[in-house]
Amino acid sequence: MEIRAHRVSAGKAEGEAVVYNGPFAFLGDLSPVTGKICMPRHKLQGESLVNKVFVFTTGKGSSGCDFAAWAAKKNGKAPAAIICLESEPVLSGAVIATGIPAVDRPEKNVLELIKTGDLVRVDADAGIIELKF
Repeated sequence: MEIRAHRVSAGKAEGEAVVYNGPFAFLGDLSPVTGKICMPRHKLQGESLVNKVFVFTTGKGSSGCDFAAWAAKKNGKAPAAIICLESEPVLSGAVIATGIPAVDRPEKNVLELIKTGDLVRVDADAGIIELKF
């Protein structure tokens, strides 16, 4: 199944999906050392995003998100790609600065169609999300 989306940050990647029906920020939610969700009491606390396709609603914004995303990428602990319903300016800047392929505004509800563990390919250059079941 292919889903069209809007390119936020160029590139192509594929991997196992991690789906979260909520907002995300690189600063505070993700450990750049382990690549795991580190926010206490977060629904995904302890879940690794390393080389995963992370699907969520929107960014939370924070002035340090660019640096936190860069640190995760430099350490090899960043997601392979990002799919979100709506990217806000801070999240967009973070993924563009770090080169993490990202798309938003998918034509279908990806939170219902993609399940954690599904194999997903993101071609942000073409604005295509491909679900490989």
